[in-house]
Amino acid sequence: MPVERRQASHGGHGRHDHGGGHGSTKVTKRPSSSAKRRAIPTPNVEESETPDYSVNESKEESRETEENVPTEEVPNRLNKEEEKDEGEENVSEKEDSEEPEVVNGNSDVKENDKKWAERSKDEDGYNIRSFNDNILEFTEIFDSDRYRNVDENYPVEDLMNVVAQISNTIEEFKQQTQNSQQQLEGLRTKMKQVKENIQFSVSRKAFEIRTDDDLQSIEERELTEKLAKLNAEIAKANSDLSEALRLSAETESTAVRAQLAAERAKEEAKRIEEEIELRAKQDKKRKHEEAKKMEELRRQQEEEARKQEEEKRAKEAEWKRREAAGVEKASVWESWPAHEMQLPGGGGLACIIRGKPNSFDESSVTCKDIDQLDIELTYGPQEELVGTIIQLAPTSEQTKLQNSIYVAIPFTLSRASVHSREAFVKADKNGEWREIPSTEVTYENHKDLKFVQVEIKEFMTLAVMTRLKRDYVTFSKRSSKLTSTCDHRITVTVARETFYRKEHILLQVQPVDSATVHDVQTRNASCKHLLASSPIMQMQWEATEFHKPIVITLPCPPNPAKARKIAQMRKIKEEKMKNPQRNIPVPLDIREKEENQGKQSKPKPKKKTLQEQLAEINAPPEEEKPKPTKWYMGDYAHNDDDENDHLYLVARTGTGKWFVVPEVEIAQVKLDLLQFSLDKPLDQFMVLRVRTNTDDDLIPVMSSAIFELLQKRFVQVVVKQRSDNPFDTRLEIAPVNKVQKIVKQMNEDGFEDGPDPSQIVGVCEGDTIEIHFRGNIQNNSNVKTPKFIYNSNVMSSSSFFLSEVDQYLQRNFNVYRGVIEVYRAYVIVPDRKAIARKESVLDENSFCVRKEKKKNLLCEIPMNIPKYHVEPSPIPHQAPVVIRNDSDPVNDDLMRQLAAEMGEEWRKIAITLNISKARIQAIIRNAQITDSTDEDARYQMLITWLKKMPKSIDKVTVLTNAFMKNGRPDLAERVRMKDEAFKRKQIQSH
Repeated sequence: MPVERRQASHGGHGRHDHGGGHGSTKVTKRPSSSAKRRAIPTPNVEESETPDYSVNESKEESRETEENVPTEEVPNRLNKEEEKDEGEENVSEKEDSEEPEVVNGNSDVKENDKKWAERSKDEDGYNIRSFNDNILEFTEIFDSDRYRNVDENYPVEDLMNVVAQISNTIEEFKQQTQNSQQQLEGLRTKMKQVKENIQFSVSRKAFEIRTDDDLQSIEERELTEKLAKLNAEIAKANSDLSEALRLSAETESTAVRAQLAAERAKEEAKRIEEEIELRAKQDKKRKHEEAKKMEELRRQQEEEARKQEEEKRAKEAEWKRREAAGVEKASVWESWPAHEMQLPGGGGLACIIRGKPNSFDESSVTCKDIDQLDIELTYGPQEELVGTIIQLAPTSEQTKLQNSIYVAIPFTLSRASVHSREAFVKADKNGEWREIPSTEVTYENHKDLKFVQVEIKEFMTLAVMTRLKRDYVTFSKRSSKLTSTCDHRITVTVARETFYRKEHILLQVQPVDSATVHDVQTRNASCKHLLASSPIMQMQWEATEFHKPIVITLPCPPNPAKARKIAQMRKIKEEKMKNPQRNIPVPLDIREKEENQGKQSKPKPKKKTLQEQLAEINAPPEEEKPKPTKWYMGDYAHNDDDENDHLYLVARTGTGKWFVVPEVEIAQVKLDLLQFSLDKPLDQFMVLRVRTNTDDDLIPVMSSAIFELLQKRFVQVVVKQRSDNPFDTRLEIAPVNKVQKIVKQMNEDGFEDGPDPSQIVGVCEGDTIEIHFRGNIQNNSNVKTPKFIYNSNVMSSSSFFLSEVDQYLQRNFNVYRGVIEVYRAYVIVPDRKAIARKESVLDENSFCVRKEKKKNLLCEIPMNIPKYHVEPSPIPHQAPVVIRNDSDPVNDDLMRQLAAEMGEEWRKIAITLNISKARIQAIIRNAQITDSTDEDARYQMLITWLKKMPKSIDKVTVLTNAFMKNGRPDLAERVRMKDEAFKRKQIQSH
């Protein structure tokens, strides 16, 4: 019996039970403390043989139940035990035989623990401790800085391998947990079946025992006790099973959390990998863009260097051309025949071409004018278009120029601009307009025109423009002096060894006249203290520093108060010369004697210098005392009597800002001539003469105002309509000083109707003028928005036909009304030097399109066009009113008499008679339309009142009261007399 129990206890936890294999090995657990307690029985001395056996059987059965013993063996064992209990007679022997069972049971439990530990360590089964150690190792791996810091060298592949290992471990743990849960569910089912079998067997045994009257009570008690113990053991087994299920659920939840953590780790690894890939792509893209930008920058630098080199070569060629004066080439082309090319459509002379005889054919070249809107002609600072843009093209594609040809293009230039401006030619070379060498020439058969001639070797588009005169000079180590061809008073004096090598200098002078200063004073309130300004000097230097100062001399108008004083003194002097005082003749001997005495007493006066003469002129007379300075609210009074002023030298930076050059002493050499020294090169500079109370911060503002004013052209917009066709309209933009001439010319062309010229507006050379329409007028041509380019020296105009937008609008007017809107569209191009001075080479804005387009509204001009399709409404014919009621004295004769005698008070009488103002206005309008008299209007008023009156009302009383109220009692008396006569007549008839 003990041997069977030991075998059962040892065989309950076999590796191959419930299917065996690796799965059963993973769910193997150590025996719990409750199982150990169940293996140790409680001794009971009072029990009989049968209870002792039953206790051992229950212990054995409980162990078998815990170790998952098949339930089919339990009834067989019970039957065998019952048979042995009946045959045995000594209870003490059973108790003695029970003691080794207990010892064997304890040894079995210890053996199970030992075997479980051995299986966990030695066999290939699943080890929970190993799982926990792996989890700790994975946690420590992710705590390392290797996986925390994400950079370019992040171990992505190692991270993916670790995440794969974690996923495999969690999957294995999850599988073992599921197997354990399934086995526990099977154990619970088996234990339930054992419990039911035991209850059924005990109930049947108890029923059989009750048949014997002698043993019924004892067996019943034993069975009851045995059942109770079995129930207790089963309850404990159920509690252990519940605990195992709880542990299994916790294990499963832990596995789920671990799986979620692994999935999150996998997602995090995937995100990190994507982020690393994205950063790699971004770095690659950034490096590509930087390389592209550097390449673009390199190309731009090469282009700038190429342009600078071309400009340098052009400058050197210009200097050589000016030095050589073109004598040799002139002798070559002057003997060649001149071919005059006419513009198509009778546009006049286009150019004169000279080509080498026997190699140039006039018929192989065509010449036509180009609309400026079809090209992108670029304007430099202070450049103006002065001629027609012509295009020279071959008659066939095979035609090419064998030798160079000389093209002379006519241009127009005013007399005022000849002294400060010069003509040059720009050519379109591969879409870029560049200057080409040119010279001014004249022709005997065209003495009224000026020509500028260029040498070309291929067919191209040419445009004649003007700019400020340029002076090219080359300085060496020797001392030299540069005098401007624009104004001989402007000089640049260079001392010896100022430059260590040859220095090429380009000088341009922009005049600033008194009219410009006056305009600046009136347009800008900050420039009210400005007195005068020198010309703006524009110089190009190759050197960045001077070894010795350079002396600049330039003119500047004097203080107006001092100029007026000098002019007054000259006037007095001229008057004295015209009217000399008569001297009384003195005898010759006396006069000689006085002269000899004077020579002996007075030394001969020395000749005064220019500075002394200027000081005497500026000195006030002895009899006049200097006037005190007038102050008002902390400022000088606005008077022109103050002869004191200050001089400032201001310069312009590459970014366009003006600043005062410090520590510069400006000496006034003459009344209108200044001199100062420069220690460093300045690109643009000027001298301002201002009042003594001028704030230093306003000096750059004045300079900027003058410079911007010289860039603009002040014009007026003139819109005129043809007299015989008001829909034919012409719009011209003319300078302010040429508006009257333009209006007169338009009147001669038949454009006499239209509004007055617009207000004065400012535009620049080369601006695009756009014309928009608003209201009930529009452009009837295909081009809804007419455009043209403004040029001061070329006619800037546009013609269009107007029409109405909707003929059913503005029905209350006899014309269609609208507005012409004139816009100015221009392009802003930053200075190259300003762009080159940028510190950031990789600035993204520097690689964008440099040209910026803007558009501003210049003015609005109201326009009217007639309604050509609307016929005037016919004059309404009023039906005659006949009064047929003879029972009342108020009849047609009385109305006529009253209308003839009433005056201007009839409107007041009409209001008193309750006639509406609208009806009174209608009566007046109808009288004007039909050329009726005022008497007819008054009669219509009385008839209107009479038609409104009912028959039952006393019309005589109403009419007399109205006349009395408005100061006509005579008419009221006439109405009463008419009424009395009518009543007497009625009485006599009866």
